[in-house]
Amino acid sequence: MLLAGPYRPFWTYVRGLRSNAVALNSAYTIGSYVSMAVLQGLQFFLLARALGSHEFGIVASVVAITSAFLPFCSLGLGNVAIMHLTRGQARAEQSLGNGLAVTTITAAAGVALSLLVGWAFLNEPGVLRLVLLFALSEILLSKYVDLAAHVFLGLERQLVAAFFYNFQMFVRTGCAVMLYLGWTQQTALAWAQLHLAGGALSAVLVLCISVRRLGRPRTQLAAAIADIRKGVFFSILYSARSVHTDVDKIVLARLASASTAGTYTAAFRLVSLTCLPITAILFSLQARIFRKGHKRGLIGTVSALRQLLFIASAYCLFLGAAIYVGAPAVPLLLGESYGLTTDILRWLCLLPFFVVLQLLGSAALSGADAQPRVSLLHALTAALALLLNLLLVPGLGWRGAVIAAYGAQGFLIAGLAYTIMTRVQAERKAKR
Repeated sequence: MLLAGPYRPFWTYVRGLRSNAVALNSAYTIGSYVSMAVLQGLQFFLLARALGSHEFGIVASVVAITSAFLPFCSLGLGNVAIMHLTRGQARAEQSLGNGLAVTTITAAAGVALSLLVGWAFLNEPGVLRLVLLFALSEILLSKYVDLAAHVFLGLERQLVAAFFYNFQMFVRTGCAVMLYLGWTQQTALAWAQLHLAGGALSAVLVLCISVRRLGRPRTQLAAAIADIRKGVFFSILYSARSVHTDVDKIVLARLASASTAGTYTAAFRLVSLTCLPITAILFSLQARIFRKGHKRGLIGTVSALRQLLFIASAYCLFLGAAIYVGAPAVPLLLGESYGLTTDILRWLCLLPFFVVLQLLGSAALSGADAQPRVSLLHALTAALALLLNLLLVPGLGWRGAVIAAYGAQGFLIAGLAYTIMTRVQAERKAKR
């Protein structure tokens, strides 16, 4: 009787949500991203305050290098696992086993390449030790967690994947709290050591849970090679996306200063955090997009994302205004060394709109098995971003980095839009 009256429709809706697997999985994913956004924002605030703009800039430049090689670790087998499992084309223990084997092998190459790039581009004292610690933490340990989460996403067990990601973020936020409270030296090296320790704890727990729920991982060489041929395009896509997103931090640290790179990174991270709600919804739709693409091609994936496009566009335009108005408050929160953040944020206020458009376009094409074209466009964008930063940063500083970001993202959106229009027209003609 307590649920009678005006409360009955609400509880009827809740019961309907619990019986709808798609809606429930979407709710898990979005809730996971909300909690991760809170933890990531807290971690960012603690690190920015504890390290200051100079040390934070060193960390940002090192992480930008490791992030470029992170997607090549596993060669995209996590995304291939989602594709195969949602389509009933593979077993979970085999996807996990093949992914772990390939990840371990490719991680060694990724760590070595990160050290090489760090030695060539960064001239801060002790930077190679930082690169090694962050590379082991990100390229190897974080990828183990990411791979296991992708397998459970392919099984549409989003709650388990959400726990994996959130546990890893919770552990690292706890490490940031330790740094902020002064339990260790407030330096880039101390944060790298804490980051590695947190990554090791997360990876061990996640792998133990995965083996217990899925069974002993199995490897099959022929299947792994076949998956790599498909997955490598996802690796190119995500690596190129990382490059054209983070190359400006490396160039600023090299050609401007670590303090400028730190201030710019702080502003850029804040803008990126605001895109997480749209990223969460897109991530929750990933399995559905692959199914639509398998059945109806690009027309199916575009129809699955059309409503999200309008919602995301309106959200980003509102967000741009909010960032512009609220920018002066940020230096008060982060400290005096981040005084330039206000101007940088106002220059970057429209970037979420560009980022969300290219994410949706890339998702539509990837879901329709057009990964080679998407990977090519992202690779060209990464090359353009590097070129623009090298040309503009020496004379314009962080303003050159902002111009390069808008130019590269605009090029990518134009390429994706042209590809989608031509392919949709081709599919429609083929059905006539």
